[in-house]
Amino acid sequence: VSLCLITHKHTASLLTVLNEPEVAQFNDYELPLSREDVKQMVQNDIARYYDKQGVRLAVINNEDRLLMGSVGFYDILDTTVWLGFELSTRYWSFGYMYEVLSYLITAKHFETLLDKKITSIYARVHLHNKRSMKLLSSIGFVQEQDNIWVYN
Repeated sequence: VSLCLITHKHTASLLTVLNEPEVAQFNDYELPLSREDVKQMVQNDIARYYDKQGVRLAVINNEDRLLMGSVGFYDILDTTVWLGFELSTRYWSFGYMYEVLSYLITAKHFETLLDKKITSIYARVHLHNKRSMKLLSSIGFVQEQDNIWVYN
């Protein structure tokens, strides 16, 4: 698995991932997403990165160079940030997102990308999204409220 900044070349693949029913059911996007919606989303992510307000990374399969999903840090406030991620169902249950999040969070690599010291990472998780809860828990997040998880 490789990570790179999200760009417009990822729009079509990201659209496919975000519209997968099993992925979409737990996201906060209004569905169905159109190509223009995702194009604007990517443009916002690029602007957010250059304004040092967040970052979205494309998760790339090293074998076929296809986009597997994405991971992002956004809504920075002082030393806190929110985490979001999605992964195509064809890559579920192989530990890819665990590998990505472990690398970014436990080694604090995301701080270099954000150029900012972060003390807490929050994630909003749908109450029925057991996979994400298990994943976050395995990395060291704890459930703070019904749908809010935090990593300190």
